[in-house]
Amino acid sequence: MIEASAQNVSKQQFIRLTYTPNRAYVEQATEKIESVSTVLAQTVVDYRAGRSIELSPGFQANPGAVFTARIQDIDEAGLKLTAFPNPFDKSTTIDFDLPEAGIINLFVVDATGKIITSLLENSYQQAGKHQLEWQADAHSPGVYVPILKTERQQVSSRVIKK
Repeated sequence: MIEASAQNVSKQQFIRLTYTPNRAYVEQATEKIESVSTVLAQTVVDYRAGRSIELSPGFQANPGAVFTARIQDIDEAGLKLTAFPNPFDKSTTIDFDLPEAGIINLFVVDATGKIITSLLENSYQQAGKHQLEWQADAHSPGVYVPILKTERQQVSSRVIKK
């Protein structure tokens, strides 16, 4: 069961999501996060940025949600997830770097947060760099989010299918 997700560390994040209930999310940026997201009840969301966090008009945390925002130094080392090309037409290559060996799950969600495909499920992987191709020709153009879950943390990256 997927219980948490975290955003891959980048310099800046613009986030426009409706966070799925009964899950915990960590969004990180070394400098700035700007968000117009909705945090639903029974959802935990933690924003962490090195310099600023801006909650733009339209952002809302509903009653029963737990939302925190912290300015702190963000370490760029550790678990990483990227995809290229981005944007893409039919397929994109997903690269991930694991700081330690362990069981992982790698799946892709659509813009509504619905899991549309599981690329790796309860798969043991060694520490280091890994790569796989996501064939997305059966999916409509739009924004998709590959999410990598390890035993200790999760990261995600946004990709755009043309």
